Amino acid sequence: MRYRTGHKQQTCERILQAAGRLFRKQGYAATGIDAVMSSARLTAGAFYSHFQSKEDLLAETLNAVFRDATKDRPAELSALCGHDWLRAFTAFYLSSEHCDAADRGCPMPALAAEVARVGGKTCEVFEQHLRRVIEFIAKQFDELHPDRKRAISTTALLAGAVLLARAVSDDELSQEILTACREHATATINGNPRSVEALE
Repeated sequence: MRYRTGHKQQTCERILQAAGRLFRKQGYAATGIDAVMSSARLTAGAFYSHFQSKEDLLAETLNAVFRDATKDRPAELSALCGHDWLRAFTAFYLSSEHCDAADRGCPMPALAAEVARVGGKTCEVFEQHLRRVIEFIAKQFDELHPDRKRAISTTALLAGAVLLARAVSDDELSQEILTACREHATATINGNPRSVEALE
């Protein structure tokens, strides 16, 4: 059977989209190849014509998820830069909406721990994207003199807050985590040491 030009690439994208949703929602270890292929409306036997292994799929999925990260962000972010972008992004990232949408959210809180366990190429891909995130955020703090220290601590605070907020069953505690970290991150962005100290 002959397929139209681009069919294999389109099929691969369907698999990556399905894997991106399932890996973030259910976890990499808990999601089998059969589940991914079923979600992509494909037979499990077709998997190995696109990927060498499940670990290879995870690495490629991370590339796709980081690449498409802006699609699920508020449209107004694209018109902002500098501290205005940082404040708006923090408000979005540490919102209940983002926290509750693990299947469409940032891959860092959803997959970082599993990436560390898998290692190899997957860690390399994750690190490449993390470095880009840090570099971008550093420039939002100060375009002429990118602030890597604040970028790293802010990135860790945001991802860690979502990770913890998702891990608890008490909705009030989950919201408390998001709120406290949002206030702390905003104080850091505004460069107000007294505000930061008051939150510690």
